[in-house]
Amino acid sequence: MKSRWIMHVDMDAFFASVEQYRNHPELAGRPVCVGHDPKGGRGRGVVRAASYEARAKGIHAGMPVSQAYHLCPDAAFIPGEFESYSVASDEFMDILHEYADGGRVRRASIDEAYIEVTEGVEVFGGPRNLAAWIQDSIWHEANLPCSVGAAPNMSVAKVATGMNKPRGITIVGPEPSDIMKFLEPLPVTALNGIGRKTAERLEKFGITTLGQIQRMTISELWPALGRGSPWLFQRARGIDERPLIDNGPRVRKSMSKDRTFLEDVEPDAVDYIHEVLGGMCGKIGARLQKKALKFKTVTVKMRFSDYSTIQRSRSIPVETNNSDILHRLAVEIFDQREEREKSIRLVGVKVSGLSEASEQLCLTEYL
Repeated sequence: MKSRWIMHVDMDAFFASVEQYRNHPELAGRPVCVGHDPKGGRGRGVVRAASYEARAKGIHAGMPVSQAYHLCPDAAFIPGEFESYSVASDEFMDILHEYADGGRVRRASIDEAYIEVTEGVEVFGGPRNLAAWIQDSIWHEANLPCSVGAAPNMSVAKVATGMNKPRGITIVGPEPSDIMKFLEPLPVTALNGIGRKTAERLEKFGITTLGQIQRMTISELWPALGRGSPWLFQRARGIDERPLIDNGPRVRKSMSKDRTFLEDVEPDAVDYIHEVLGGMCGKIGARLQKKALKFKTVTVKMRFSDYSTIQRSRSIPVETNNSDILHRLAVEIFDQREEREKSIRLVGVKVSGLSEASEQLCLTEYL
């Protein structure tokens, strides 16, 4: 009987990575905080996310931006746009569907998911090879780093993912002895579902590691956790028989691509911008066709050297997923901008009003 394999894929410092590698590539390798402007240490608000470079300076999510500034004055503080995180999430989820057995993906949050890969592991010659392929695909296609944990069930795969971040791959063998040995030295907080309060309660009974729980009976564990004892008894041993149920496709309202330039583009470099728009429209069109979707409205976003940003939209009478038509519309919208003297920092294309492309489209009304 073949061993079951589940992979948990977790994006590394997701919000900060989207800013570093997609929205502001000039910040790659620098400390980045997603949060309000610290105003020289006098600003208000908290850090929503921190890159690993910022974490190395002692910055963490939930910290006041004023404190983060004093820890690392050179950090870049970016307010962030949730739409860009949503788009990035959709992109890496699409990639996971390509590798999952039967396309079964269980989205756990905006930046993590479980996938069933029992068949895929055989095709790729082992779990580590498949994990590396998935990791490389997400990096090259979505410009995002991730870590992967592989194990016989969701609970252990989740624990494995957190062992070697960032950009790590952790494999836990399929035998019960492999799983018990892997979990034994870990703190109880390594399990998903054991938070600070539960850990403090267990510590009052002298329980701090999963290995201790492995050597206990449910009756011995009951005074510490009561009705939660059978659950913890099983999870500490790596027992998790839950089936991986695909929670269905996310209902898409839009698709978009942005391009931030490493150096501002002069306003007269129109042909270059047209070429960039063409590349983005080609990728969006391919995604629409792959998902059997068509669009009704096109929006072009432009951010200038002074960081001012505008968006202009146009709707068409006949829905389509044709990349050439999308490119033509995007170019027309861009060419009609009023801000013709400003250098350009970013351009983006978004399609919305999505619907299923269930039949051959007639474009004569538009063409």
